Amino acid sequence: QRAIVESSNSDADEKVTVIDLCSGKGYLSMFLSELLPEDKVERFVLVDKAWAIASKETTLELKPHHMNWDHIYGVNPRTEESYFTTWPIPLYTSKQNLKQSCNQRQMTKHIFQKTKGPIIILAVHLCGTLSLKAVDMFNNNPNVKFFALKPCCLPQMVYAKRGDVFRIGNHQFDAKEVCSNGSFNKKRWVGPPRWHLQPKFDLWAENLFRGIDVGMESDVSKEDAKTQHDGRRVVVASENGLKAKNEITIQVDGGFQNTYIFAERRPITSGIW
Repeated sequence: QRAIVESSNSDADEKVTVIDLCSGKGYLSMFLSELLPEDKVERFVLVDKAWAIASKETTLELKPHHMNWDHIYGVNPRTEESYFTTWPIPLYTSKQNLKQSCNQRQMTKHIFQKTKGPIIILAVHLCGTLSLKAVDMFNNNPNVKFFALKPCCLPQMVYAKRGDVFRIGNHQFDAKEVCSNGSFNKKRWVGPPRWHLQPKFDLWAENLFRGIDVGMESDVSKEDAKTQHDGRRVVVASENGLKAKNEITIQVDGGFQNTYIFAERRPITSGIW
């Protein structure tokens, strides 16, 4: 990600905004706030449905069902300084339920359309159909420069039983091909042996990859349009950008969710591809 943000224009209006989807408390953004150059990154937006709606009132007192945000908006009791001002790059929270279309419209209106510079979307460990929503955000917002997706669990069987067809970009596929009954309950797996689900997960990741719109290969010259396969990495380049699907072994002993998907709109940052 450092290569992406350092390749952006140095003008203040062209600073990068990073949107951290399903952020939880925001550990990834907290690390990146400390690591990335302040002159290149405008802000981090931590998107999660468990936040309260940020306002002067809710920053004073949270409800029991809200996620604690003292590490962002709280006050250091020793210095009486707000933690918000101590992060090298500002962290903002945004309460959004990505499965609700009204929330997606709100994000388009208040985040994507109002952001002046390029946007990076981080979508790490998105469960089920949330990965579809993340791909839609990349496809539908041309100011998203870079997209990183780490798919997580498979969609639930309810979509297959309804006969749903998933559509992202110009791609569509039957829900029954990728849905599963298995899920975690209080950190305990309930369902078929996890390794039985790997073929479905691989198909799920492949369909997500196909749904990312970086332009049609048939519309560009032979020099610019190409697909590369080396067994653990697939790269597709086209007139509008480039996308890659990588297999990086991290989960073992029954774990199989080792697919990482990336996309970038042109101009391409050569150092990361």
